[in-house]
Amino acid sequence: MIRRILLVTAVAALAACGNSGPKKSGPVVASGKGITITADEFKARLDEQSPFIRARYSTLERKKEFLDNLIRFEVLAKEAERQGLDKDPEVQLTLRKIMVQKLVQKSFQDQGAGKELPEAELQKYYDEHKDEFNRPRKARVAAIIFNAPAGSPERAAKVAAARKALAKVKAEEKKNPMAFQQAVAAFSEDAASKGVAGDLGFKSADELEKSFGKEVAQAAFALKPGEISGVIEGAQGVYLVRVAGVQEELSRSFDQVKAQINQKLSRERRTKEFDDLVKKLRDEANVTVDDKALEAVAVAAPPPGQPGMPGMPGMPAPAPAQSAPPAPPAK
Repeated sequence: MIRRILLVTAVAALAACGNSGPKKSGPVVASGKGITITADEFKARLDEQSPFIRARYSTLERKKEFLDNLIRFEVLAKEAERQGLDKDPEVQLTLRKIMVQKLVQKSFQDQGAGKELPEAELQKYYDEHKDEFNRPRKARVAAIIFNAPAGSPERAAKVAAARKALAKVKAEEKKNPMAFQQAVAAFSEDAASKGVAGDLGFKSADELEKSFGKEVAQAAFALKPGEISGVIEGAQGVYLVRVAGVQEELSRSFDQVKAQINQKLSRERRTKEFDDLVKKLRDEANVTVDDKALEAVAVAAPPPGQPGMPGMPGMPAPAPAQSAPPAPPAK
């Protein structure tokens, strides 16, 4: 209820700033002492409602109900103004917040909507960031690694150890989802991957082949998620691999992503323009900060279980069931 009253008085303050308030046009549908509501104003307020709600006001009686709400608002706003609430500091602060929101929306949101950047600029971004739109198929691989180059004296023993580890995993994996990770800890001889349960991350076939050899790459990409390979003999060692997941190939042409790139670059441009404007205004205002006075400000901690709402200083925090206030363009 208090928030609703504040909104009423804030609008009254907006009207007061323009002396007689915003200009009205169209036939008058209701009038009184200091109050005029036109057909255009009525339609504008009705158009602010959702299509579902608007459909309720198709008959004269329903329109009168909606008009009654507008009249109620106008008489309350006039009374608030008569009582001097338009000069209330809280109302003035609310008015300033609304003005900042309007400035941001007018300067950085409305003007950027649907704006097309030069195609050459979009193509340049695509050419310089092709990895965002094209990538090979990748598998998330974990491995048990036995260090034994082909032809070395210990090779046979390492193959036997790998078979033993595989038999152990196969015997336990149905009852123990961590069987492979535990086998990594017990058997793997690669210190780097052993510390992360054998996880090698998402790798393409080329990346796996470069690091571990063609045999490992072929074996890994023949597996489905959750499957474990047999014993793999590579040039530098003996391996058991498990595939945890697959990232499918991504291949998107410039025409497919042109609109997406346009949106991204437009957003970044508006962000820079916003930051430049704020810097210019700060410089012109010659803002200085008193660190000592600032440090002395006591900040009350939020009640337990109620974290503070993030937001831009000087802007109202978003509230449930209400639209979030316009904010600076997202980076």
